[in-house]
Amino acid sequence: MLKLGFIGGGNMASCIINAISSLKREHTISVSGPHLEKLEKFKSMGHNIGTDNVLCAKESDIIFLGVKPQILGSVLRDLKDKGIDFSQKLVISMAVGFSCSSIEDITKSNKTVRIMPNTPSSLGLGVTAIYFDSGVGTEQKDLTYELLAGLGLNVTVDNEEQITLLGALTGSGPAFLYRFLESLCTIATEHGLDAVQSRNLMQMLIKGTAAMIEHNAQSSLAQLREAVTSKGGTTFEGLKVMQTRNFDAMMHEVIDACIRRSHELEETLKDK
Repeated sequence: MLKLGFIGGGNMASCIINAISSLKREHTISVSGPHLEKLEKFKSMGHNIGTDNVLCAKESDIIFLGVKPQILGSVLRDLKDKGIDFSQKLVISMAVGFSCSSIEDITKSNKTVRIMPNTPSSLGLGVTAIYFDSGVGTEQKDLTYELLAGLGLNVTVDNEEQITLLGALTGSGPAFLYRFLESLCTIATEHGLDAVQSRNLMQMLIKGTAAMIEHNAQSSLAQLREAVTSKGGTTFEGLKVMQTRNFDAMMHEVIDACIRRSHELEETLKDK
């Protein structure tokens, strides 16, 4: 039987646990965290809960690390100091800015996977970036894919810098889309539409546009944009403003800011 342990029971851990619930192979799930009352939802799903990270890790074949990056180092050191042999475990970390080498410095094992899911993963419509450290074998990689399949699209990257990039693009991306839609909603209400109607419009706008991308896979995004744009028309004039205001340059700054912050976090977490 496959034994899965989650140290930390936050939103991303919940997404993964929900996805794993449809796993066909026999398995058990244990979740540990400092506040037992916050883990009751997992107990109601038939999973084991507790406040003892060491016990959770000891009884697991695969350990998912779902704690905040700022305390991950101390959590791992506590596990190591209390006898957890990480060489016999596969460790899957969700922590932003905490590199495989930083984890390996503590665990003395290179059987580490870094993943970066996004919030739509809770609906099975997410993007999860995956990076495998050098000690992860083929069988363990296949098992990782199997465990994460229910989240949506899995993208394996060649290095951790690409994890950082996808964290900015697809991890933070939903927030940027929400912010864009917020602006359109504000404009709609300023022109007399009510808030509910405005939200419904934005919901269908994003859903329909995503469907157009999916159903026109042979067309580039530029071609899809051009299909909406008549020279001299209203859309054309709007796009001219975006070009004048250097929309592409702004988006580069947005993504660069995310990447820079991730690197800053990595530096501050090295000695945590």
